[in-house]
Amino acid sequence: MNIRPMLPLGILVAVFALMFGATSYFVIGNKVNTKEKLFTLVRLTLIYVLAFIIGVRPILKETRYEFATKNLDVLFVVDTTISMWAQDYNGTRKPRMDGAIKDVNYVIDELAGSNFGLVTFDDSAHVLAPFTQDMQYIRDLLDTLETPDSYYASGSDLSIPYKDVEALLLSSARKENRKTIVFYISDGEITNGNELKDYSDLAQYIDGGAVMGYGTESGGRMKDGGSVTRFVYDYTLHQDAISKIDESNLQKIADELGLTYIYMNDGNAGLQGAVEIIKEGSKTVIESGDGAEIEKDIYFYFAIPLALLVLMEILMVVRKGRL
Repeated sequence: MNIRPMLPLGILVAVFALMFGATSYFVIGNKVNTKEKLFTLVRLTLIYVLAFIIGVRPILKETRYEFATKNLDVLFVVDTTISMWAQDYNGTRKPRMDGAIKDVNYVIDELAGSNFGLVTFDDSAHVLAPFTQDMQYIRDLLDTLETPDSYYASGSDLSIPYKDVEALLLSSARKENRKTIVFYISDGEITNGNELKDYSDLAQYIDGGAVMGYGTESGGRMKDGGSVTRFVYDYTLHQDAISKIDESNLQKIADELGLTYIYMNDGNAGLQGAVEIIKEGSKTVIESGDGAEIEKDIYFYFAIPLALLVLMEILMVVRKGRL
């Protein structure tokens, strides 16, 4: 326990010593019996001691704390290959990634209090965030996503994040009384010629979520590395490259993970329904943590007995006409 005096400690000691000395002088000078003088001094001493304690402001320091959280680990697996910046989102020329980020933020808002994790993948997988309570951190990571440069792009492969997703799911499965939710976000394209890996073995670790598909059958052009005017060029067809959604791949992943496939290019109505089901199956739990020191004032514990003693003293003075 520490103290944080409202005035310098030396001044507080001097003030209360002076007040106690003056009170003792007047009480002893009263023409009453010794027993009554002693009783009066005890009462007033208690008042001064309590007031002094409040003045020095005792503080407890705690490192343990409790917080309310949902019993959910929510993992976002986000395709960040260049095709996710194809400009055919929701009937506009906006990139698919704009819609994906908006929808991820919607899920974060609706499932606030959960632990959130983020895995992205292009030509390799990246665990940008293991499960964390820091929602703003996930939002900030999403804001840093940029259009890849086609020079470094090596094709899309939906199997790339498998190992990292598996590791995070196993981590979540080791926790007691928690549910693991997965949102797999992609346009479904595989352009490097590899066969799509079977995700069925991961279904046992997943309690809900969705596979979310972005893009259109007619497809969209992709800005090259964020260039304002330059698009990715297909040198085989001698025209701007067109990326098209492949829903068969997305549906396959959804079936293997035991999740619902939701086409996201015309709004998030389907996602809203999926999130409501997740919310209905979740619960709020109280967890404890150990972190930075928290200072807790305890002076108010002494204020209540002080107020009662002062009130009692006032009533006695009124009745007797003296201390």
